[in-house]
Amino acid sequence: MPDTSDQILDTAEALIQRGGFHAFSFQDIADRIGIKKASIYYHHPAKAELGRAVIARYRQRFRDVMTAIEKDKSIGYQDGLHLYLEPIIQFARSDSDICLCGILGGEYLALPESMQAEIAAYFEEHQAWLTKLLDRGRKAGEFHFPGPPAKTAKLIFSAVEGALLIKRATKDTKQFDDVMSLIKGILRG
Repeated sequence: MPDTSDQILDTAEALIQRGGFHAFSFQDIADRIGIKKASIYYHHPAKAELGRAVIARYRQRFRDVMTAIEKDKSIGYQDGLHLYLEPIIQFARSDSDICLCGILGGEYLALPESMQAEIAAYFEEHQAWLTKLLDRGRKAGEFHFPGPPAKTAKLIFSAVEGALLIKRATKDTKQFDDVMSLIKGILRG
């Protein structure tokens, strides 16, 4: 069973993914996990600190995936891209979940600076990692896309994040699949 700190972070992450940062309170978290609100303040003295901690943990989970892909030399670049996208694909299969930083990106200007910095770093890390993967994959002959890898990485990342948001709003389950199909076509050349 997760400790109280993990339960708080898990619950806050789920609430943010479903409604955004401003749509929940410490009391909502306390009610969901059956603790006193004061217990949350013990771990996170302010909501902004809780939000920053949730994003930092989320970033670390993705960094762990990206690092594992890079370290495993038996993984080809196309397979590496698929493994990278797997957690994001799970969001696309969900009725309510969405990329944490994707939803927070929409609230960006209304968020505390500490959270803004974490969100910007998340986007920058992903685009930089994708750029490196695409560049190496093209040099290895696995990808055949036009244009520079950095611009293609931005296109892919923006398309994936946007597809999640649009799929959520329209309930069009094919939205994400259609975007992924086009991305694969672009990468094949």
